[in-house]
Amino acid sequence: MLSVEQIKKLALDRGYAALVDNYTTRSETWRQVFTDVQVPTAENMTDFPFGHRAVGVVGLGEMRKVTSGERIEEDTVAEGYTRQTANPMIATKMTIDGELLKTRNAEVIITGQVIDFARRAAMSASRYKNNLIAGMMQKGTLAAGSVDFFDQRYRGESDANLGFIYDGKPWFAATGNAHPFKAYTAAGAEGVNLTASALLSTTTLNDAYTIQTSTNAKDERGQNIDVMSSKLVVGTANRQTAIAVCESELLPGSGNNDRNSYAGLIEPIVFSDLTDDADAWWLFADDGGLKIYDSGIPEIVVRADEDRRLVILEAKYYFGASVKDWRYGYCANKATT
Repeated sequence: MLSVEQIKKLALDRGYAALVDNYTTRSETWRQVFTDVQVPTAENMTDFPFGHRAVGVVGLGEMRKVTSGERIEEDTVAEGYTRQTANPMIATKMTIDGELLKTRNAEVIITGQVIDFARRAAMSASRYKNNLIAGMMQKGTLAAGSVDFFDQRYRGESDANLGFIYDGKPWFAATGNAHPFKAYTAAGAEGVNLTASALLSTTTLNDAYTIQTSTNAKDERGQNIDVMSSKLVVGTANRQTAIAVCESELLPGSGNNDRNSYAGLIEPIVFSDLTDDADAWWLFADDGGLKIYDSGIPEIVVRADEDRRLVILEAKYYFGASVKDWRYGYCANKATT
């Protein structure tokens, strides 16, 4: 007869081995795009382990020449947008009938169940993370917002921008619904990072590149900042076009042997979970503009439910993501509804 303590040892010895064998970050495509990832700790989260809330700042003004004897102009740091990231527990569980522990071959049967549970939990963890980030990218274009993917509520904290990012707009905002600047009145196309209709080509990529690195490369005070586009992200159906646009030495479709200026500059990344619109595409810069908290490989917990005569195995981890700066993402050929 097996005891709960023996099942705990099985989970530790055999379950974690199965977790490690089947969990790999290589299958998490989002890591190629978004690099600001932290393990949630009491040191880096204001409300560990539930979430993080912080007020951004609007930076100082540009430095200027000061002539001899002239007073240096004063400036202040203003309060920016409040950014909030929920860090929910992601979990699954399996129950074992307590009567099974009494059977002659209980150890063999339960060992197999523990290993299979751990293997499935490992693969499910990676799928969840991919699905969440892909969902944020796809539903981040909706003018009406998406509570499913932009919900930063957690214990003790409501979400003032439920369905949207920190400035009350969708992650990818189209003309007429532009991102507001905290301490600057945007002009023209500034604050727009979505083109609803623009099939991927060297021409449309160049348009997006220009908007991202020039038009939108301004901080909350309207001062110029550096935004370097580096990653083109597409779904599987758009793979061939993305590779041609980014990796062809010569300009695709050109009859004059023109050189492709994006070869080696923009990396094409195929994210198979992007399935909403086959020909949608995204251009990202630097770390992608997301803040992500990820506790990593799932943890297995074993406990007894005496009332129901069950042994319960839980696999759990913590994972949360929020947009920290819309400027680092641009979406094209994706509808707002």
